[in-house]
Amino acid sequence: MIKEEEIIRQHDSGQRPFTTPEGYFDSFTSRLMERMEHEGLLEQPAEKPALQSAKVIRLNPMQRLMRYAAAAVVAGVCVVAGTYLYNHEMSQPQGAELADYVLSNDDIDELLDYEVVNNSQIAYYLTEAY
Repeated sequence: MIKEEEIIRQHDSGQRPFTTPEGYFDSFTSRLMERMEHEGLLEQPAEKPALQSAKVIRLNPMQRLMRYAAAAVVAGVCVVAGTYLYNHEMSQPQGAELADYVLSNDDIDELLDYEVVNNSQIAYYLTEAY
């Protein structure tokens, strides 16, 4: 055990040092509210202000048309850009990146050593056994 815990356990009598009187919390709320009211700490609820009608601002037809036009232009740019990017990706020949990369014999040997492939496995894969 830690030294501090031992000291605390020696001085602790096992009883709670603080107690509350019987029935103290039964009327606690009402006594607190009376005391707050007596000391002026309790505010009276303010009256709700009357609802005011909201001012409606209408856009003139030209502003409304410009908003729709701007939204249409943005949507059109997105569609055109997406179509261009999709067609550009599809026009790339498949496997073009692999055909451009040539391995030297040293690279192949290193790769086979890394993969732990022996000569019999190489011969197996080169034949039509599978």
